[in-house]
Amino acid sequence: MRYIILFLAGLLLPLSIHAQSRQLDAHEHGAAKVMMAMEGKMLQLQFEVPSDSLIGFEYSPESEKDRKVFAYAMTILSNPTNLFDIPDEAECIPVGIKVSQTLFSGEGEHHEGEHHDHGDDHDDGKSEKDHDHDHDKDHDDHGDEVHSEFQASYLWNCHHADDLDSVQTRMMKVFPRIEEIRVQWIVEDRQGAMELENQDGKIRGWR
Repeated sequence: MRYIILFLAGLLLPLSIHAQSRQLDAHEHGAAKVMMAMEGKMLQLQFEVPSDSLIGFEYSPESEKDRKVFAYAMTILSNPTNLFDIPDEAECIPVGIKVSQTLFSGEGEHHEGEHHDHGDDHDDGKSEKDHDHDHDKDHDDHGDEVHSEFQASYLWNCHHADDLDSVQTRMMKVFPRIEEIRVQWIVEDRQGAMELENQDGKIRGWR
């Protein structure tokens, strides 16, 4: 189990390199990243997606409507069968689930507009009032932008792992704001990558 988790951690670097080569932001709305690893009888699926692509916002939910949307998403993520279909022939039993998000943790990525030193601005002929107006406008034009993500990791014990030739995902059906899923998989000594752009997409290629 430790081996398979380490393999998944190692997939993060090539994902980043792949994204850079395509000149894409690591935090891209509408795109989810899925990592799959299988070793022996153990199967692990892990995904990361911007909060906006899951629930439509990236700030801490405060209104009743936002809290309901957040609670619904957490309920869906807490059951892997809501997101992935594994062939019955493989007889995979869920043995581990971990769901996390950065909406409340303060770990969200902050993107701030440029803030210039205004220490000498009052000598340029503008009044204090004019300066305050310009400063407020600058914040309006370059307000702080907070990025947050949802992450989930699921682990199965598959009694007939040899019969596992694909994994179907429902992610785009359940969360229609997701438009693309970028997948990397590693199965024993094989690995591959693919992109899913339709609601009935299957992760496959190792058989």
